[in-house]
This record gives sequence, structure tokens and C-alpha cells, in this order.
Amino acid sequence: MSKRYLLLKAIPQAVVAQLDATTDPAWQQPTPAQAEAGNYYKPRTPWQGLELVIENPAGTVREGVDEGGRKWRTEFHYAYGEIAGTEGVDGDPVDVFIGPYADAAEVYIVRQMKRKKWDQYDEDKCMINFHSIEAARAAYLGHYDDPRFFGGIIAMPVSEFIR
Repeated sequence: MSKRYLLLKAIPQAVVAQLDATTDPAWQQPTPAQAEAGNYYKPRTPWQGLELVIENPAGTVREGVDEGGRKWRTEFHYAYGEIAGTEGVDGDPVDVFIGPYADAAEVYIVRQMKRKKWDQYDEDKCMINFHSIEAARAAYLGHYDDPRFFGGIIAMPVSEFIR
């Protein structure tokens, strides 16, 4: 029996469906040009009546070079994407990290600060399918190389978030 089977057997079926949708085998690592333009295949999955667009499935990597020539790399421990048809404060769709618990009652909204301008608000990152504010905070921080990106977190009931 495979480890994947054992893991999936212990997870509720609703969560398995979410995981399968975010690890679509048709997803391919985009080239830097595709990533910049956003024109690459992105799996889509329903969530609470909304549609999530997966930019980076769990286990994938995003990397690049910053303006100072320093290489950076982010490995996604959780699927990352956006909510289709929404607009965040930055003019782009609202960003989401997708945790493993489809039955989570709250969405945790992280206030993200601007890189190198740590006292300035940048945008929100929504942590969905996490069972606690502590788990959502840890998941967020696990994707960033500097804790100063984290500007705080609030909890909101899913029913209020999806309105």
C-alpha cells in the first residue's frame, strides 16, 4: 500500500477532492516569461461557491532574481492562487493559500507588508482551509524568507468572507 494511499485514506473525502484539484497533473512549471504574463495553465477548483485558480500547486517552486541580483526561491507547502472574479487592493485577484481542511469554519486574512518598506501595507493573503489562526500564521510564514512581511492576521467566518 502506497504512502499516498495511506495519507489519503486518513483525510475526509471532501479534502481529497480539494487536494486532487490543486495537484492537477496537467500543470507545468511556467517559464519566467509565462509567469510574468500569467499565461500558463492554472487548475481551477470550486470552494464555497467561488472558483479558485491555482497558480502554484503544493510542492511546486517559484524562483527568480530580485532587483539587487540576489536569487530567491519559494517552495509551496500549500497550494497558492487566487479567487476568480475578485479584485484585491493591488488591483489583482484576491490571493489565497489553500490548507488541507475543507471543513474549516474561518478564513484567516494576513496583512502583508511591502518588501523593504516594512512599515507600508502591501496586500492581503487569505488563508483558507486552515483549522486555526496559529496554523494559518505558520503556513503563511513558511512561504516567506523574512518575518517582516507578516503585518498581522484576523479571522473571519467563511460565511461572511464569501458574501
